[in-house]
Amino acid sequence: MENNTAEWIYLDINLITAFLLISGQITMNGMFVQPAGGFSIPLQGPITGGRRLAGKSKIATIVIDSIDLILALLLIFGQISVRGTLIGSGFFSIVVSGPIFGVPKTEVAPETKKQFFDHLGDYFKT
Repeated sequence: MENNTAEWIYLDINLITAFLLISGQITMNGMFVQPAGGFSIPLQGPITGGRRLAGKSKIATIVIDSIDLILALLLIFGQISVRGTLIGSGFFSIVVSGPIFGVPKTEVAPETKKQFFDHLGDYFKT
């Protein structure tokens, strides 16, 4: 296996999330401000067991859709990435952030990557 597989998995998760934003399955549902600076954005919709944010007017809906499109583009171009999930009662949110929001980029540690692939190789040998 190639050593950059973990990076491809991160990229795939980001692209799937971008597709869900563009297709209207998920939308921004708040903001988490971090004490050390920066912020993260939770995304949720019917596909995650939550609700999709909708405007009370056409203009508000256009603004929400524009924010979703901007977030999708930031995911596609690697400016932000999926950081994790927030699990609630009956729903979960996909949390995104990155350097553009004041949060350091998620990197795969070389030692962790090596351990993962060594363990995976042992698994397939049996």
